Amino acid sequence: MRAPATFAADINPYARWVYDHPATLLAAPTPAALEALRAARPLDGGRLHVELGCGAGNFLKALSRRQPGDHFVGFELRFKRLVKAARKIEREGLANVWLLRERAEECCSYFVPGTVDAVYLNFPDPWPKAGQWKKRLVQAAFLDRLARCLKPGGRFELKTDHSGYFLHVLALVWNRAPWRLCAVSNDLHRQGLSPGLPVTEFEQLFVAKRKPVHQVTIVRAD
Repeated sequence: MRAPATFAADINPYARWVYDHPATLLAAPTPAALEALRAARPLDGGRLHVELGCGAGNFLKALSRRQPGDHFVGFELRFKRLVKAARKIEREGLANVWLLRERAEECCSYFVPGTVDAVYLNFPDPWPKAGQWKKRLVQAAFLDRLARCLKPGGRFELKTDHSGYFLHVLALVWNRAPWRLCAVSNDLHRQGLSPGLPVTEFEQLFVAKRKPVHQVTIVRAD
């Protein structure tokens, strides 16, 4: 019996290809599986960086190329983006980057408390309607978990094009222990780029459209 004409279009090939990169991409991740991959390349004075919603991997690729002695872990759910990221990382020969098909909310369960140096969240879904705000990744409980995950002095870097999300995060971190507000910009590219951080694809797009990019950097103070 012939398959319906729409059958092939309904299959996402990236859902299969996500399993083709076991040394770089964990399609069904566990903390133990990530630890096993990282143990094969132990840190010797390097740092641990985490990107939430790493997309097609350009930010992680650029940052890891600059800092080959560090470890980089990216969290992403979408098959196509993960496969594209894995292909780029392997093509570049970057053995210090690993991708997880996992929700960003679960990031802290993958690391020993007090071991992460930096967490990056670049242009998250702003969930702009008031009834959607509870869906935003950055919430009070998330910040508390993240603080336990980071080393003392570890930082959380957020970039967004959405002024409402920017103000939402500022309100949450204001006078919130153990966080210390380190840097704030409501128009990053007019005030100067963050030193050392690559510019993301979304960021390039917003700059080209002359749309402000907002940034918040907070540090675990104790």
